[in-house]
Amino acid sequence: MTTPGRYAASDGSFARSTGNAAARGVLLIAVAVVIGVFLLSQGFDSPSGVAAGPDAPTTTAPSTDTTDTTGNDDTTTTLGEDTSTTQGSVTVDPVTTRPAGEVKVVVANGTGAPGVAGAAKTKLTTAGYVAEAENAAVVPTELSSVYYVDGYAEEAKGVAAALGGTLSLLRAAPADPLALIKSPEGLEDFHVFVVIGDDDALG
Repeated sequence: MTTPGRYAASDGSFARSTGNAAARGVLLIAVAVVIGVFLLSQGFDSPSGVAAGPDAPTTTAPSTDTTDTTGNDDTTTTLGEDTSTTQGSVTVDPVTTRPAGEVKVVVANGTGAPGVAGAAKTKLTTAGYVAEAENAAVVPTELSSVYYVDGYAEEAKGVAAALGGTLSLLRAAPADPLALIKSPEGLEDFHVFVVIGDDDALG
């Protein structure tokens, strides 16, 4: 006895149905592949949320190195540093010292002992100064001093050093520096006035 069952229709409808299903499957696979490629190209899992394809260009932060490359050394400037000159700042001129031959010095003996001013004059002329030896207006003078007229402070330092003295002996000259000398005739244009006292601070 034959078991009843289902048989394909003899008109070919089963074959057509199978072919249509296969075509739909291929189409669905193709669409899935296209969508996948599209999503990959858009970088859907980029952490920044911005599309970043495999060949997306990278941006390099601008360099903050401000080193001068023109050949000058020590010109690196920190960003944000104010290198402008403060308005109203005081400009100090560099100190210049005149040559010894342009400095005129009077050495005055305030000890009363003979030859003291002459010996000091010899030291100064040997060092290149223009020097004269005189007697001090006040004898005896206790403390030695090196007086200088306006603008000759630096030159007075050199005079004091040539005589073995220290900077503590420097003094601005009084309004009339010739009053320091007993016989000031002909010494009006001198710049430094040395008074040798009893303290042996100058030789």
